[in-house]
Amino acid sequence: MASTNQDNKSNNIDIQKMVEFVKKNARYFVAGALFVVLLLILVKFTGNGIGNADDNNVAVTETVVTEEAYEENAVPAVNELINSYFTAYASGDLVTLQTLATPITQNEQSYITLISQYIEQYQDINCYTKSGLDSNSYMVNVSLNVKFMGVETPAPGLYFFYVRTNDDGSLYIDNLYSEYNLSRQESALDTSIRNLITNFYNSDDVIELQNDIQQKYEAALSTDENLLNLCATTIPNAITEWRNTIVADATESTEEVPATEEVPATETPAEETPTDEIPAEETPAEQTTETVYTIDKVNVRSGADTSADKLGSVEKGTALTRTGTEGDWSIVDYNGTTGYIKSEFLSAAAPENVSETAASEALTEGTTIMLSNTTNIRSSMSETADKVGVAYAGEKVTVVMSYAEGWTKVTWKNKTGYIKTDLLK
Repeated sequence: MASTNQDNKSNNIDIQKMVEFVKKNARYFVAGALFVVLLLILVKFTGNGIGNADDNNVAVTETVVTEEAYEENAVPAVNELINSYFTAYASGDLVTLQTLATPITQNEQSYITLISQYIEQYQDINCYTKSGLDSNSYMVNVSLNVKFMGVETPAPGLYFFYVRTNDDGSLYIDNLYSEYNLSRQESALDTSIRNLITNFYNSDDVIELQNDIQQKYEAALSTDENLLNLCATTIPNAITEWRNTIVADATESTEEVPATEEVPATETPAEETPTDEIPAEETPAEQTTETVYTIDKVNVRSGADTSADKLGSVEKGTALTRTGTEGDWSIVDYNGTTGYIKSEFLSAAAPENVSETAASEALTEGTTIMLSNTTNIRSSMSETADKVGVAYAGEKVTVVMSYAEGWTKVTWKNKTGYIKTDLLK
């Protein structure tokens, strides 16, 4: 019994590491910032299900894996499968997708329908393969460019797939190990495959490819403001609205089924039942929005934990929209993204003169300002965010928007970034 408990504990830690790895490195997938938002929304929306997934893990013998080098476009059948998948994805062809990848839940199908309307085409697809658990399976990293509707510059992206072989010799994507489903952890995972993927993510050549794609992605954003706005604002807002619609529809469906009525398992698969998909904290009763104010400068986290990734920080007196609570944390809207702040740092009472202060600090859109001091331009509203560049005294920036957090979005040398507002006065 002690050995079993120790194995379960080890499996649980492995799953947590995998989920955290995908979350922390999400910028490499699905055109960078877009997938970051998706993960934050999905993990909050469904829960990562770590406990349940561990209970359902398939017990298999652990496999010792030696590091294997990438092979680029070395398996024609894999390239054909992946190209077909992305062609169907871009057109929102769910029927074809389900012949290429399985399982695809109802929620993921609705998500694909949403995202595909923004995508014109996936271009420059390259498949980097390593062996899977057996000789008939593959771990595949796919680098590509996403051409969005109405946007000139393609967005580089990197995707992961686990590819298996059917009985007839054809290949298919095991969708349990896609980024979408790894972020949710709601289904049973093969322990050996899970460990294999963890090793894959941590291998040197995979990390090198991730870094290369990240640099190309950042360069694309810096040269095309339309791409930046689409990935950082338009699509994340659409995903938030999609999530809220899914929550509302699932809740309505739940209310229509009497408590004593049994729903046959053959009609509602376990992984798609409303009770599995919607955690208690996501019910509309706890999503009533209210305006709250920070009582001190405070960090905004990606989850209800002090060890969760830091999304940024907000100044004292900042007004935020609170959409719910989780334990002693508040769920807030942070620049269109779901964020978490310790509730003890928030108050429903507005500080005196907060609105006047915010108004006095705001800068008018389109204003051109000559810098009086050399300053860093950041990629987001944080002093620890990556630098877009260094603007020197005497150079000019143009105001895009000022934020209550004490930062102003500016354009500079055809690049877009953020500067502390008080440095522009």
